[in-house]
Amino acid sequence: MNYIKEWWRALVSVFFVQSCAVCNAETESGVFCPACRRSELLLEAMPGLLSLDGAVMGYKYSGALKEMLHKLKFEGESKFLQPLAEEAAFLAQAYSESSFDMVVSVPTDAARRRQRGFDIPESIFAQALAVKGTWQPQVLVRIKTTAPQYGLAPDKRRSNVRGCFAVQGDVRGAKILLVDDILTTGATLEEAAKTLKNVGAKSVYALTLCGSLENFGE
Repeated sequence: MNYIKEWWRALVSVFFVQSCAVCNAETESGVFCPACRRSELLLEAMPGLLSLDGAVMGYKYSGALKEMLHKLKFEGESKFLQPLAEEAAFLAQAYSESSFDMVVSVPTDAARRRQRGFDIPESIFAQALAVKGTWQPQVLVRIKTTAPQYGLAPDKRRSNVRGCFAVQGDVRGAKILLVDDILTTGATLEEAAKTLKNVGAKSVYALTLCGSLENFGE
């Protein structure tokens, strides 16, 4: 089946030109052309996330990325998975922290995953960060249904995700890279990191495709 997917992608690329979401220039992959990617890439370290040993957002959560992620999350527009995954691959190349024991994605609520038919963080980062460590997306699981974080106040975000994760497998002594699509207040990542450390993870770092600078004093 893989060869059929590759054949289809090649066919689409012949007849449909991919363009940069900022300047509209022709581009071979991702959301941005190389010039706009350089200007859009932040790689900003986020302070004040106490359960994390480091947290970095790739791009600002605005413009084309925000629109694509909204359509993915709330309208199930799976056509945006591929360009976002390609953009995550560029981000992975730029991310300086190079070695982890495990790469773990923040899991989507089971009901929303069934409804969409895919898990957004897992789909975006699976190929991009496999070289950074052993890709183990099933290590972290959701054990409690939560309301969408979008639109909630910071204190409500924290209470919404409290106790919603569990760990399956042995993470004792592991250096873990935790990945997600969006970093806003950091409540979900903090809860995930705390859960991993409570069962013995040595350190937990976070990398997100994009994030909201305004929540961190920008």
